[in-house]
Amino acid sequence: MVKILDCTIRDGGHVTNWEFDNDFVMNLFEAAQNFCVTYLELGYRNHIDNEGKGRFYKCSSEFLEKFYNQKGDLQLGVMTDAKRFSLDDFAGADADFVDFVRVATRPDRIGETLEIAERLKSRGYKVFVQLMDISNVDADGYLKLFAWENKDILESLYFADSYGKLQSNDVEQYYNKLKILGYKKISFHAHNNIGTALSNTLKAINLGAFSVDVSKNGMGRNGGNLDISELKKAL
Repeated sequence: MVKILDCTIRDGGHVTNWEFDNDFVMNLFEAAQNFCVTYLELGYRNHIDNEGKGRFYKCSSEFLEKFYNQKGDLQLGVMTDAKRFSLDDFAGADADFVDFVRVATRPDRIGETLEIAERLKSRGYKVFVQLMDISNVDADGYLKLFAWENKDILESLYFADSYGKLQSNDVEQYYNKLKILGYKKISFHAHNNIGTALSNTLKAINLGAFSVDVSKNGMGRNGGNLDISELKKAL
C-alpha cells in the first residue's frame, strides 16, 4: 500500500511565506490521520537565506517541540536544500523533534546530497532524497546514483515534477530508470501546472511507488500540488 506524505506546510509555505496559524496545523494533523497519512512535512530547516521567511521555514528543534508532542501516529519531518544545509542544524534524532529529513537536490549536487544523506542517517534520522528537476539529471548524475553503495539507508528516493510538465509516460520512464539503478523504494512529488498531478501520481502508484505527496487544497509552489481530496476520491 502506498504511503502518503502531506507537504501542505512546507510546499504550501511558498504561498503563505511559511506562516500558518497553530490551530491550522493541529487541524491538519487530525485531517491527515483521518486519511491515513504516514508522513507530514512541517517546513524547511535551512541554514542560510532565512531572512524575511516565516516560522515554518526555519523549523528549529525548539520550535517544533510543541507540534511533535501532538503528532499522534504521524511521522513529522522537515526538508533541507542541499545548497543550504549544515549538519550543525541536526543534532540527532534522539535530541530533535523530527522523525525524518528530506534532502532536496538539483542535478548538479547529487553527489554532495548522497553524502548529506549518510551523515543524517548516522545521526538517527529517517532520510528521503528528492531529485528536483528530474528531466535535467544528466549521465553523470545517474552514474553517481548508480555507484552509491548505501542506497538501502534511504527511506525512499523521490523524483519531482518540479515544473509540472511531465506526462504519465515520463513518470514511468523516470521511475523505471531509477529502479534499474538499484533503488527499491521510489517516490513521486507532483506539481499541477497542466492538470496532471492526479494522473501522474496514480501512474506512480500503479508502478509501485513507496510514497506520494499531497497537500490541502493543492497548496504549493508554481501550479500547486496534488489536492489530498482528489487522491482520496481516486483511491
